This record gives sequence, structure tokens and C-alpha cells, in this order.
Amino acid sequence: MQPEIENVDDDAINYADFDTLLYPPQFAADCFGLTTRRLKDIEEENGIEIRRVPRGTVTSRAYTLSDIFNIAAVRRAKGHTKGLPRQIVISTFVQKGGTGKTTCSVNLAIHLQLHGHRVLIIDNDAQGDSSSLLGYDPDLEPNELAEMGIPADRYVSGNFGNLLAEQLRTRAFQPMSFDELVKKPFGENGPHLIPADANLEDLPIALDAENNSDFWYASWLERGRKNEIPGLDLSTYDTIIFDNPPHSSRLTKNSIIASDFILCPVRMDKFSFRALMRLSDYLARFSRDYRRSLGVLAIPTMFIRNRKRILSNLMILNDLFPGRVSEEKLYYSEDYGKAMDTGVPLVVWKGASAKTVESMRNVFGEVMNHIRKVASDK
Repeated sequence: MQPEIENVDDDAINYADFDTLLYPPQFAADCFGLTTRRLKDIEEENGIEIRRVPRGTVTSRAYTLSDIFNIAAVRRAKGHTKGLPRQIVISTFVQKGGTGKTTCSVNLAIHLQLHGHRVLIIDNDAQGDSSSLLGYDPDLEPNELAEMGIPADRYVSGNFGNLLAEQLRTRAFQPMSFDELVKKPFGENGPHLIPADANLEDLPIALDAENNSDFWYASWLERGRKNEIPGLDLSTYDTIIFDNPPHSSRLTKNSIIASDFILCPVRMDKFSFRALMRLSDYLARFSRDYRRSLGVLAIPTMFIRNRKRILSNLMILNDLFPGRVSEEKLYYSEDYGKAMDTGVPLVVWKGASAKTVESMRNVFGEVMNHIRKVASDK
């Protein structure tokens, strides 16, 4: 039987209180690829208390997302999962909207965290779609949050520019510490987020006035790894994901220069292929201008089986990026839109069909293998 879908108030701006969502043992076990018996053993071996809720005449274990991420942290601490030999930075980017970049960024971050990575998402788009998908609507003021009954900690008070503010000549951004800005939608052991708001649009202007304007993100990451920024130790993260807008900008260039590879979700339609052709040209110019060849992993999205045009486009995609297209695909499903309407990322949405979740986990398993290979190559 399909689990009941959460009731969602249309006036809540797709807000979901992650602390109140409860999941059955089978869902929690599936997040790790375990049996429910093994999951219970892990809880008992490590003294993890899981609430019980009435179910008919008996009670059953019910997990919050924080519970599930806490179990993931215990599994890592016990050596059941591993981090990476070195930190990997990824940019999601393709010069076309509607291909699934934000969906991939957020759900990949959750999948990686469940499988032993420590993940930081940086929302690099002034529209703040990644922030919104994780429950932080950048357009809402504190009084509006209060009116809607949304907790005050969901307020977005800044963006990545505030972390660079002390080094920028402009005073457009108020300096903020990492701890002041970072969001933890699922608790300490879930993926962390640097949110975005409309003020991020001012950052390209600020960077244009600086020397080495395309290298500020890379410099910040390097200093953060070396603990050269007070109150910040980025070395604790295995994977950092930049979610970019669907166009090239100073911010996009910064994230790509700082990255180990680009993740390119792409639909199998002619308009997305035009975007891929532009991306191919963009990477050629990037290689020439910065004397660095950048890796790419393309993910076919919204894929429909046995469509001749789609299969033909997939062949073209493989010709454009030989050996750099995922074998697995994200198949078309209404679940994506429905999950977004509930305000819950699809990979942890109870209403998703088994096939939709399975295809997503398969794709992200392949991405995770690619990440580990890149981390081991250098």
C-alpha cells in the first residue's frame, strides 16, 4: 500500500516541518539499503532511541528525518560507510532552465549524506531554489514567517556574499560568520546549506571590481580547508555542491573554477541539446582561458523509455560527451512535481513511487562512484 501523503497547506509556500514528518521502519531501512532487522540491531547496539506510535492494537517505530541522519552518522562512525580520500567540489550547471539542476543538487546531497558523506550545499542562484526546496524561502520576512506559523529559524538573513564581505572593497554585504549563515534543515547530521536571496545579485558587481575576480570562490574554499578563516573549518565536509543558475555569470565561473567536475542534468529535447552544444563550447573556452580541463558528468533527466527521438538524442549526448554520461537515467514521473508541492525533497518523500525513488538512487549511486573515483585520482 502506498504511504499516506502529508497534508499541505497551499498558503504555506511549500513549507514542510521536517521535524514532524514520521517514517515507517521500512522507509528508514531502504534509505540505507538495509533490512528492518539490521536497522533495529544498529539502534540497539548503539543505544539509539526511536519513538513508537500507535498502529492498530500495537505500537511501531516511527522515524524523523533527524533520526535517519543520526543513524547515518553512527554508521559512518562505526566504519560501515566511508568519507572520501579528499574533498570534492561539484557545480551543477547547464545553460538551460527546467532540466532538474536544483532537484539533482538537493536530492544528491541528501543521498550522499545518508551514505556517509558530510555535505555542504551552496545556493549560488539569487532565485534561491535550493534554499526553498530545503524549507528556506528567501522572499519571506520574519513577520511573514510568524503569520504563516513557520519557525523563525527558516528566515534567510544572507547569502554567500556575506561570507566574502570582509575581503571585498564594496560594503554591499554585511560580514557574517559561517555559523551565523549556515542552515541545517535536518539537524547537525544532515546536509548543511549556505542559502541564497535576491541580494546575491549584487555579488557579481562586487567581484568585477576585484583582482582575480573569477577565483574568489576557489580562494575561499582553500582558506576554509586550511582553517585560515576564523570559525570555519571546511575540511570537515567530504563534498561541497554549488547549485548554479541556468546561465553563465561571474558567480557561475567562480563555482566552476573551484570545482572538480560539473554535474549536468539534461532533458532529452532539442532545446536542452542546444544548451549542451553551448556548454561544449563553453568548456572549450574554459580550457583555453584557464588552462584547465574540467570533468563533466551528464545525467539524462525526465527520460521516457522507447521514444525514438529521445533515444536518438541520447546517442548524440554520448557522442558529445563520450564516457561522461551516466548509464542510469532519471525517468519522467509526476512524483517530482508532487514532491515539490509538499515541500519535501523527493528522495525522502513518502509519497514517491518505488520506481521513481529507485531510479534516483541508482543515478546517485553512479554519481557517488564517480565522486569516489575523482577523489582517488588525485
